Amino acid sequence: MTTLFSLNLKKNNGILYNNKKNLIVKFYTNTTSSSKRKILNEFKGYTWYFKTLSKKNQKKFFLKKNVNTLFFSAFKGEKYSPYNSMIFKTSLLQKIIDHYNFIWPKKNKVPFHGDLTFENVIFLKNDKVKFIDWEFFEDKQDWGLDLCYFLISVIVLPAISSGKKKIDIDELNIFKLYWKKIFYKKNFTYLKDPISFMKKNIYHQNHFFYKISDIMKNQINKSIL
Repeated sequence: MTTLFSLNLKKNNGILYNNKKNLIVKFYTNTTSSSKRKILNEFKGYTWYFKTLSKKNQKKFFLKKNVNTLFFSAFKGEKYSPYNSMIFKTSLLQKIIDHYNFIWPKKNKVPFHGDLTFENVIFLKNDKVKFIDWEFFEDKQDWGLDLCYFLISVIVLPAISSGKKKIDIDELNIFKLYWKKIFYKKNFTYLKDPISFMKKNIYHQNHFFYKISDIMKNQINKSIL
């Protein structure tokens, strides 16, 4: 039995699940240059990710590319809303950081997921995680840029969704602890002003980085000094 798992008319894509074959099918509903670029990015991103997982003795996956469709073995688990501020105070955040540190090579330039938020992470029953939705994948970016993106998303998305212009101090303090734990003594260019750096590399102004208030930006920049 095949079930339509999701359909996003804004992104012109959807996901089917074949229960009998335990297969995920991701498709794009048009053939624009943007859709073709995203499907190619996803193919390249998943290919790198699954290959790396296999080398790390994880479950093996397969991936096949069609004109506007991707096929790969499903992995079942839970997803959490990136708009719930309580998620920031759980151990789930540390699992994502640990997974990145385990999978990504310890080099200055590494593959870049490009949209690492709680929305694109599945938490499995075996206490492991998997990253999904690789349509903004890039072959090379500075190490840790995904974690930078992720930590900012965790702290600003709940505030933006609730109409706040300012991040709560308690949440900012937690953010600061995680940030220093990851980036202590790191000297990557994006660390000087991460929000401005991200906006230069994001081409659509509906992205949440463009909705971050100046107050939030100043709070974040001061907390990472």
